[in-house]
Amino acid sequence: MNHSVIIPAAFAALLVTGSIGGAALAANHDNDREATVLQGARVTLVEAIGTAEQTTGGRAYDAGVDTKAGQVRIVVETNGPKGVQTVAIDSQSGQVVATHAGGEAD
Repeated sequence: MNHSVIIPAAFAALLVTGSIGGAALAANHDNDREATVLQGARVTLVEAIGTAEQTTGGRAYDAGVDTKAGQVRIVVETNGPKGVQTVAIDSQSGQVVATHAGGEAD
């Protein structure tokens, strides 16, 4: 058995699994933070998605929580007749506070 090949391969496997594990932990942290923020919102995620779809005429394919200037927003990305659109909805009032073409940029 050639140890000069096995050791680098084992080290590479350790790096890959460590990287994947770290990414999974970061994703879990983001999901936990978003769930906590949504618990304090007056607008449900389902309502925000409905508002975004009605605003753009498209179908939602991604949604998340964002904070801009201290205002918690639910950001929904849709795809429809006008292409990809991003809609930001105030989590307390349910009002659309921003829209733009393309994926989330702001």
